[in-house]
Amino acid sequence: MDRRSILRAAVAGAIAVPVAGLLGAVPAEAATHYVMATEQASGRILRFNPASWTSGTVLWQAPSRTGTWTNLSDVKRRATAKWGNVMLVTASGAGDYRGQVAMIRESSMSSSKTGGIVWQATVTGNPHSIERIATQGAIVVATTKGSNGATSGGGLHLFVPSSNGGTPGTKAVQFIKFPGAHGVIYNQNGFIIAVGDGEVRLYGITGNGSSTRLQYRTKYTFSDGTGKARMGHDILPDYKGGGYFFTSSYKVRTLGLVYAGNSWQFTAVSVASSTAHVKAYTRLPNGVKTWIVPGSGEGEWSKTIRFSSGNHSKSGARFYRVRYYTTAFA
Repeated sequence: MDRRSILRAAVAGAIAVPVAGLLGAVPAEAATHYVMATEQASGRILRFNPASWTSGTVLWQAPSRTGTWTNLSDVKRRATAKWGNVMLVTASGAGDYRGQVAMIRESSMSSSKTGGIVWQATVTGNPHSIERIATQGAIVVATTKGSNGATSGGGLHLFVPSSNGGTPGTKAVQFIKFPGAHGVIYNQNGFIIAVGDGEVRLYGITGNGSSTRLQYRTKYTFSDGTGKARMGHDILPDYKGGGYFFTSSYKVRTLGLVYAGNSWQFTAVSVASSTAHVKAYTRLPNGVKTWIVPGSGEGEWSKTIRFSSGNHSKSGARFYRVRYYTTAFA
């Protein structure tokens, strides 16, 4: 166990963001860190400099904007030994609840920012989030629904390589039922954190190569109020203060972790904002907060990426999720 990670997690437990975090917060210093976002209208991953807003740099273009590649929903950058830096991407799909997930080698993309796919799979159930387990190279995909569209059928799909660090298979070797699973992220202390309907769950990682599996450890249960939906939408690190932010139907919360006795536990959950339907929320290393929330007349997306240092919009865009442009886990 990395003692520095334990100490950092313990400090993260004291994180608290004012309720005014999303609305009317005092602007932070000008951002100097890039962000990237899934843009569903064009089927592209775009990068922006919040301090010098432009039309954006295209990082990658999906092979199609129809069928399983409809509606890009997640992107994360990760460093690998075999392929260098990669982007992990999910697309929710259209109609039949079958979407696409992929790992893209950044150095192998064409000049038109297409191609570069080193692994992909078709996943049923509206795939919404993706993560790579750094030590084994396995990939976890969170799906919000069942193969027939039932909201009770969501969960986590685990794809594993035959040996650590290799290319995963295209069929999941493990499925863990988790209704409404929307977000998933890896923690370097050796576990997966996932958010879904009313719960944030912690899973340990066992085995290696083809025997890699997820094992349930603990959970945090939340409610957004009597009679209200409590669907968890996303979970991202707080790159400034440690710990995590997770969003749900009606709130944004901070989430800390501590090593208590002989196990990791969730701790210090506090409300960062009561703004509803926030799709993604994080804080950059310089303290600038960024998030996406649909505006009036918008659906499950927004033309605006919001920052505590000033909002930025792109005409015709349908941004779904925003991420800090980094390969770091936290």
